[in-house]
Amino acid sequence: MRDEELIILALAVISRDLELVRRIVELANNGVIEEGELQQNLKLSVTDLRVMLYRMQDSNLVIQLGAKEDGNGGYLSYWRINKDAARSFLLRRLKNTKNELMRRKEEDLSGEYYVCAADPSHARLSFDDIIRNIGEGSPTCPVCGAMMEPVNKEEVIKIIDSLIELIDRAIEALEG
Repeated sequence: MRDEELIILALAVISRDLELVRRIVELANNGVIEEGELQQNLKLSVTDLRVMLYRMQDSNLVIQLGAKEDGNGGYLSYWRINKDAARSFLLRRLKNTKNELMRRKEEDLSGEYYVCAADPSHARLSFDDIIRNIGEGSPTCPVCGAMMEPVNKEEVIKIIDSLIELIDRAIEALEG
């Protein structure tokens, strides 16, 4: 992957908005961005833009270069995109995600879980939680009240294994 693609991907992980990040990189002349110009072009509130820039800075993907007076009593803040940090940031995030998936796989292999029958994203309860709540009637989703059904362990493990394999390939490509 080219450096520009890596930084776009890394910044998109933080901002969760690929198109926004592409515009930021496009607006950056030699990697330097003036905050007010960025705010105007992206049509973001000052607060939203600063929160995003500070989150990027916390991951070392942008560096605040400083500020200077604009002549009207305000300040112009300048930021530089840190392209050198993109690869290590992505590797770190991928490895953390892989560890979380491996932990989740072990958890699913060692226990029995139930999900909302209407929408599995509503709730995921362990067998112990289901037993604790059985006195209140049949186990239902705490979000919508639908019945809870057992998770298909084999299917979940298969999905987790495919995600781990994909992450391993991505790590190999970044390290290679």
